[in-house]
Amino acid sequence: MKCPHCGGRKAIAIDLHSEGFTADENPVKECGACGLVWSLKKVKGKTEVDIIKEAKTK
Repeated sequence: MKCPHCGGRKAIAIDLHSEGFTADENPVKECGACGLVWSLKKVKGKTEVDIIKEAKTK
């Protein structure tokens, strides 16, 4: 998947599992180029980007 911030395609999936939570449906991804951490979520039937950690500034 393309990074929503820089458009880079080097995304790293982050495996998050704890009791009662799994990110298998909407995995958290980190961009290898800019460092943005995001996941996708459904809001009223539309897919939106959920920014977890902002991209590194240059």
